[in-house]
Amino acid sequence: MVQNDELRGRLIEYVQNVHALEGNVLLMLDSVILTTGDEELREMFRVHKEESRRQQEKLRERLEALGGLGLASLGKNFSAIASAQAKGIFDVFRADKPVQNARDAFVTEHLEIASYEILERMALRAGDEETARVARENRAEEQAMAGRIAENWDRFVDLALVERSRRA
Repeated sequence: MVQNDELRGRLIEYVQNVHALEGNVLLMLDSVILTTGDEELREMFRVHKEESRRQQEKLRERLEALGGLGLASLGKNFSAIASAQAKGIFDVFRADKPVQNARDAFVTEHLEIASYEILERMALRAGDEETARVARENRAEEQAMAGRIAENWDRFVDLALVERSRRA
């Protein structure tokens, strides 16, 4: 599967990083779900949260298969959790939540898309077709979510305008 120790180590590091990113995304989605007033949009984010949970689990399985579950992996997860929690607290108090949530989610989806693209390429170089497959499948879900967000830009703006007029 993996051709040499250095390449295997790099692949493990990439999987750990994307696994930690998914942990951060799960916490961000909690904040987005909590602060999104529109039920249909909230459901869109709930569904994606379940996709993200499955994605993180597949990555954990790959880490286990590669022998990469350890202190470094835990440290990355704790760091991601701390930053996501701090952002989540801030998000509750900011103005124009619908637009800001959508923008942040859209940017995050593209960060994930890029991360999975890189992970797939590293896995292929390492000869790990299973990790490459997981990266491809997860990336496709991220691309679909980015598309769903993009389809709703006007709706997010309308919600922000309604929210602002209620406060005025």
